[in-house]
Amino acid sequence: MNAKTGLAAAILQEDAMTSSTRRYALRQELDFSWTVYDVFTGTSAKPSTWKLESLPEKDARIFCAILNEKDAARRIIGDRK
Repeated sequence: MNAKTGLAAAILQEDAMTSSTRRYALRQELDFSWTVYDVFTGTSAKPSTWKLESLPEKDARIFCAILNEKDAARRIIGDRK
């Protein structure tokens, strides 16, 4: 694979990732805190023993991005099996 082919593949992969459904999103609550939630169930994300609720916006965005990346990687691995 040459540099141009590699760049084209990276762009196509990035386009596919942005067009795929993100599992997690952000919701601002009435008290102006933020919640990371599962768009399929509508419930707060719970990656471990605690729910991602009552967060500052910056933290919520970081957690949301991490969860979406982990979910995308899980889907790719699942598709390869």
